[in-house]
Amino acid sequence: MSNPITLIRHSLSMRIGLLIVSFAVFIFVVSLGSMYVMSRGYVRDDAMRRASQVLNNTALRVNEILDEVEIATNNTNWLVRTHLNPDSIDIYSHRLIEMNPNFNGCSIAFEPYYFEEKGKYFSSYSYRENGLVETEQEGSEEYRYQDMEWYLMPKRENGPCWVDPFFDDYEDDDGSIEQEMITSYAMPILDNDGQCIGVISTDLSITWLSQTISAKMPSERSYCIMLGREGTYFIHPDQSKLVRQTVFTDTDPDRDADLISLGNTMLRGESGTQQLYINGEDCYVFYRQLPKTEWSIAIVYPEDEIFRGYNRLFYIVLVIITIGMMMLLFFCYQIINGAIEPVNQLASQARHIAAGNFDERMPRSERIDPVGQLQNMFGTMQQYISGYINDIQHVNDEIEQRNEALVIANRQAQEALGKKIAFMQDLTHQVRTPLNIIIGFSQVLRMGHQSIPDEELETIIDAMQENSNNIKGILDKLLTAAFLENTTSVPKDTRFACNDLCRKTMAGIRLKCPDTVKMNFFTHVPDSLTIPAISDALPKMLKQMLDNANQFTQEGMITLECRLKDEHNLNFIVTDTGIGISEENAQRVFIPFFKLDYYSEGLGIGLTLIRRGAELMGGTFDLDTTYKKGARFVLTLPLF
Repeated sequence: MSNPITLIRHSLSMRIGLLIVSFAVFIFVVSLGSMYVMSRGYVRDDAMRRASQVLNNTALRVNEILDEVEIATNNTNWLVRTHLNPDSIDIYSHRLIEMNPNFNGCSIAFEPYYFEEKGKYFSSYSYRENGLVETEQEGSEEYRYQDMEWYLMPKRENGPCWVDPFFDDYEDDDGSIEQEMITSYAMPILDNDGQCIGVISTDLSITWLSQTISAKMPSERSYCIMLGREGTYFIHPDQSKLVRQTVFTDTDPDRDADLISLGNTMLRGESGTQQLYINGEDCYVFYRQLPKTEWSIAIVYPEDEIFRGYNRLFYIVLVIITIGMMMLLFFCYQIINGAIEPVNQLASQARHIAAGNFDERMPRSERIDPVGQLQNMFGTMQQYISGYINDIQHVNDEIEQRNEALVIANRQAQEALGKKIAFMQDLTHQVRTPLNIIIGFSQVLRMGHQSIPDEELETIIDAMQENSNNIKGILDKLLTAAFLENTTSVPKDTRFACNDLCRKTMAGIRLKCPDTVKMNFFTHVPDSLTIPAISDALPKMLKQMLDNANQFTQEGMITLECRLKDEHNLNFIVTDTGIGISEENAQRVFIPFFKLDYYSEGLGIGLTLIRRGAELMGGTFDLDTTYKKGARFVLTLPLF
């Protein structure tokens, strides 16, 4: 490996590149150092202003929420006083919660025996559960709401007030008892003489309020706290401190003097900013009082969080500059080296051409000296040679593509011819067999039907009728297939009673079903359920599904099931215990005129017609490949 010092001394392009990069590094170091010192102060001031603005916006948002609660409660209080009767109280509490999705609950409670017909306790409580508003009557000897703080406080203060948050127990979906911290806005209900006859209280979730506030924090690690009248935590990242601890809990007068001073300042309702040491890191605390209550709100902003984005940007810029310097050195070396080594390029290009590589083009030189002229002439010669080679390769590629296309076309033509012959043979067989029966019986009748017993004559006529219907069915399927092939939409002009249609179809198939096969119909929908469909399509589709199951089931069971797939779709499911369908034929059975057994009855278009009919009606028709005891087909149609 060459010595780097020796390489630099013998390389003019490397020495020039290093001089340019060294000068650029010096300029960048001086500039970045000055910018780092100055911009750090600007970032701190901007973060402080942004945090203060977030605090003010948060306080305004909380006040807006409290205003919503107060306005809704005042309006409901007016309605209660205007229409003071027990039958309307449930409606008022229910309407308040229903019209305000952010409220947790509303209690409209009255003094004992105020409504004598309702007994001692009468309190209408509405709350939101699983997105629905429920209303129930509260009050008993076990739950004396007259002794609750939300009932006593507005009576004691003779006016509306906000009750300090408390934990409210509620039963979860699994039956367990959960707790949620709520606060209540309570106001007395006064009669015409100004006497308190009850209290209306509206609950607001502190958990929801905390989430609403925390969503607008100035940074990822900053957080919000809210203190009550006595310094109790209402909002705090540590849920164990809520209601149970105050800002003064477990504080040391010497170690936590700043925290105690902050708590006293917030309880006095002052606003401002204070720098504290909290949980092992320096933080800025922005605080102010909420005007409508005696509560205070604060945002704790870690100092390192203020400069985190700035420091990250600084390191990113430092990395980018380092990479830029290396790239600058590289490009300087390349540019200088490119100016003095054109002959090396010519030699390298000649080696490529000698090896048979004609596509790599020689760059054109702007130099007018003999070296530049030689380079340009060499490039022109290479371009002509490359053009000739490409033309030859293009012709060869076209010939190869055409040969492949001819092979594919020939194979497809042979396959199409084979399918056409197989279809014609199958169609001839399917028509000839019943036609021969009809012709044979017609000759018997022509020779003299008077001598044939009535029972045998009736059997002959039934056989002729059945085989005539078979021929007609084959022609109908062919005509239907031709019609559906060019049809994009057909109106759903009839509504069918699902269960009645299934029973009628099953009754028709039972007549052709052998004694070794049991047929069952199960429904999971009411008889009144109807479904829109094409009038002459849906009965034929169900009949074809059952005919297929009957054709390939010699013993066991055939089941037709009707059930809702979801609130918008209905499933018709036909299950049999017949020969089943292999995985490789699971999708091939829906190909027109494909048959698992070409000696079996039918043309192989029944399943194709069912799927096409389902698509025209906005549904689907598929094979359930998870069922292995026979075959199961599922027809899904929309209910509307």
